[in-house]
Amino acid sequence: MNFYRFFSKSKYIVILMWIVISSFVLSQDSLADYMQSGTYRIQSDSLNFGGADSSSSNYKVNDTLGEIGTGDSNSGNYYMHAGYWQMQESYIAISSPSDLAMTSMGGLSGGSSEGTMSWVVTTDNTAGYTMSIASTTTPALKSAVDSLDDYTPAGADPDYNFTNLATNSSFGFSPEGTETTSRFKDNGVACNIGSSETTSKCWDGLSTTPKVIAGSTTSNQPSGSTVTTRFRAESGADHIQTSGAYNVTIVVTATTL
Repeated sequence: MNFYRFFSKSKYIVILMWIVISSFVLSQDSLADYMQSGTYRIQSDSLNFGGADSSSSNYKVNDTLGEIGTGDSNSGNYYMHAGYWQMQESYIAISSPSDLAMTSMGGLSGGSSEGTMSWVVTTDNTAGYTMSIASTTTPALKSAVDSLDDYTPAGADPDYNFTNLATNSSFGFSPEGTETTSRFKDNGVACNIGSSETTSKCWDGLSTTPKVIAGSTTSNQPSGSTVTTRFRAESGADHIQTSGAYNVTIVVTATTL
C-alpha cells in the first residue's frame, strides 16, 4: 500500500460557542457563592433586597432593587456588562492542526502504522469544556476501492492493548493527555478504571457518532489545554489489503459546559 493520510482541515473543525445567561436571586441574609451540580454551574449571583415580575397581555417586566454600579464598561482589553440582569458571555476556541500523513505498510505481508494529532482548546468558561471526536464516514479509513474496519473493543470499555487478528485489518484511536476523560484512563491493566493515562493504551474505534475524549471543569485561558489523539492502522499477516491511498476526515468538536 502507499500511505495513509488523515485530514483535519479548518472547515471540519466545529467550534461551538454558547452564551450562558445566569440569574439567581438570594435572600438578603444569604451568602453569595457559585451554585452548581454535576450538570450546571451558575457563574454569577447577586444580593438584593427586592424585585418582582410584572406582566400584562402586552408586556412582561423582570426587575430588582438594590443594584449598584450597573451598565456597560469597556476598554481596549475588556468589555464588562455589570448588573444582575446583564448578559453573561463566555467563549471557546480550538486550533486546527496540519494534516497527518502516516507511513506505508505492507498490503500482503501486513504491518502497522501510528501517528498523532493535537488540538489546543481555550475557554474562559468557569465550568470548563468537553471535546469529542467523530469521523465523516463508516468505515472511517478507506481508499477508492477498499477500507479498514473501525476498531471494535472486546467489551463496553476501550481495549487496553490494540488487538488485531491476523486475518483482519483495523483502524483505531487513543486519546492522550492530562484532560483525557475517565473512559480512556487506566490502572495499568484495564481502561475506564484508575487515573493513569498510559501512552498507546486504551483503544477505541471512530464513528460518525461523536465520542467524548477530553474535558475539564475549569477555565483554562489564556494558555489553553492541549489534547492529543493517537491513531493506529494495522493489517494482519494473513490479510490482503488492497494497495492505495487511504484517507479519513476527522471532526473534532469543543463545547463549553
